[in-house]
Amino acid sequence: MRFLRRKLLALILTPLRPFFGPRLLRWVTRKVNPWGTLYVPKRLGVQGFFNALHDAGAHHVVLRWFEELPHVERGHDLDILVADDAVETVQSLLSDWPRGLRIDHYSVTGLYSTGYRPRRLENVLAFPPAIAEALLASAIPQPGGWSIPGPREHFLGLAYHAVILKGYASGLPPDENTPALQVGSRDYATVLTELGADAGIPVEQPVTMASVYTMLRAEGWCPSDEHLASLKPTNPWIGTLK
Repeated sequence: MRFLRRKLLALILTPLRPFFGPRLLRWVTRKVNPWGTLYVPKRLGVQGFFNALHDAGAHHVVLRWFEELPHVERGHDLDILVADDAVETVQSLLSDWPRGLRIDHYSVTGLYSTGYRPRRLENVLAFPPAIAEALLASAIPQPGGWSIPGPREHFLGLAYHAVILKGYASGLPPDENTPALQVGSRDYATVLTELGADAGIPVEQPVTMASVYTMLRAEGWCPSDEHLASLKPTNPWIGTLK
C-alpha cells in the first residue's frame, strides 16, 4: 500500500518538479523513492535507452525476459549487466524519479552501487566477477541495439537468478519432497527446462531449487560460501544449504 501511495504521489508531483529548487527536489525524491530505485525515463523509453547504449558502445547484456524487447510486460522490470567501464554511461541515462520503467543494473565489480540490492545488502555483488565476465563475453548484439547472452550463459544465468537470488520467490519447490512455499511471477520450471535443452544441459525433473543448485555447482556457476552468506538476508533458502 505504501508503494502505491508513493507511486500516486509521484504521478501528482511530476508536473510540479520544474518548479522545485534542488534541495526540495532531493527531499521529495527521497520521499517517493526511499530505496533509490532507478528508472528508464518515459521521455527516453526502452528503445531510446538501448539506442543510447549502442551509440556509446556500452558493453552490456540484458539478462533475461528479453524476447519481446523493446516491449516490457506490465509489472515487470529490465535487468541488465554492464561492464565496469559502461556504468557511468548507463547511470547518466537513468532517473531516480519513479516514473518510467524500473531497471536493475549490475556491474562486474559492483561499481557505484551496482551490486544486488545495494541499499539492503551493502552492495553485495549479484554475480561473482568470473560469472559476470562470462555473461558479458557471450554477448550477442541484437538489431534493436541491445545484447543478449549466449544460449548456455542465458540458461545458467536464469538458473542462478532463480535459486541464488530469488530463492523461494521463484516459485520452485525447495526439493522433490517439499511443495513450493510461494507463487512465482514466472514459470521457472518450464522455462529452465526449455532453455536447458537449447543449451545442451539436461535439467533434472522435477525442477527444484535443490536440483538446480546441484546443476549450477556442476557447471561451476555457484558463488563462494562467503558470497552466498552475504546474499542470505534476502534469500533465506540459502541458509538451508549444507
